Amino acid sequence: MENGLSTERTDFINFTGKSGEYFKLWFVNMFLSIITLGIYSAWAKVRDTQYLYGHTQVDGQSFRYLASPMQILKGRIVAVIVFVLYMVLSQINPIIGLVMALGLLVAMPWLIIQGIKFSMRMTAYRNVRFSFEGTYGGVIVHFVLLPILGLITFYLAMPWVIQQIQQYINNNITYGGKHFEQNSSASQYYIAVLISLGIVLVGGVVISMISGASLAAVAEPSAALIVPILGFILLFSIAAAVYQSFIYNHLLATLSIDNVVSFNAEMKPVPFAVLMLTNILLLIVTLGLALPVVKIRTARYIASVTEVTIKPGIDALINTIEGSDSAFGEEAAGLFDTDLSLV
Repeated sequence: MENGLSTERTDFINFTGKSGEYFKLWFVNMFLSIITLGIYSAWAKVRDTQYLYGHTQVDGQSFRYLASPMQILKGRIVAVIVFVLYMVLSQINPIIGLVMALGLLVAMPWLIIQGIKFSMRMTAYRNVRFSFEGTYGGVIVHFVLLPILGLITFYLAMPWVIQQIQQYINNNITYGGKHFEQNSSASQYYIAVLISLGIVLVGGVVISMISGASLAAVAEPSAALIVPILGFILLFSIAAAVYQSFIYNHLLATLSIDNVVSFNAEMKPVPFAVLMLTNILLLIVTLGLALPVVKIRTARYIASVTEVTIKPGIDALINTIEGSDSAFGEEAAGLFDTDLSLV
């Protein structure tokens, strides 16, 4: 069998995207989207995603993004029509607006499911598509009730809530009809949070002491404020990098499909913090024009620390997803500010 595996193979993800190429693509996409009043943005999204997917290789084969621009455009048009109707009717009759708001609230779990499902089904590797099999009840529990629990416990339960949400999403993603299995531990989230908080507290005390000395030694107080501002930017970047590195490594180590694929990650807090800080600096200095460069640098780093083990069972998988889905769920959920990001 072509590309068949007699034994498992392990290698890091290979990202081949280039900043110069991607900047040209991004600039053209932005320009055409502006002059077409946003219509071209559907084509821009497809071209952008296809570039990033096409330059992400595992075991010598790239991912593919299968959505068509018309799917995206139709989804956006329907989502915008619904949104405009809601805004207009709300102004005409508040009761109708309230009823529509309640209807959207009821529909939101469905929109979340459809949005994730569309993103997954439009993604393929080795000509086999991904999918998402979350349920309406499961989304209500994990995206509504658990965050409320996190709030009423004064965020003490939030690490567990985040762990449950991420595990729910990943456990409901399928590849070739086989479910991913995520066996993460909430204790690792609490450890990551405590370490990050410790860094912030200790670093905050040190920065405050240095800032106090600077204020006493400098005649102009505004000049002395530069030290604490830069210090806290550095401090929070380090704390965020520590948390994200810890969680990313844990998630990848506990994610797999039996006899198909497993993962490992070696993300280090210091290099990741340096990447985050330099990315922020690039965006500030270029007034946002370095965004394509930042995306390529980030994708290249994440790929370089992410290890994938392809197992023989992958050859037995067949594509179980046929036909084309509507992008309405994804676009509507985005329009109504629903976060569909996967971690």
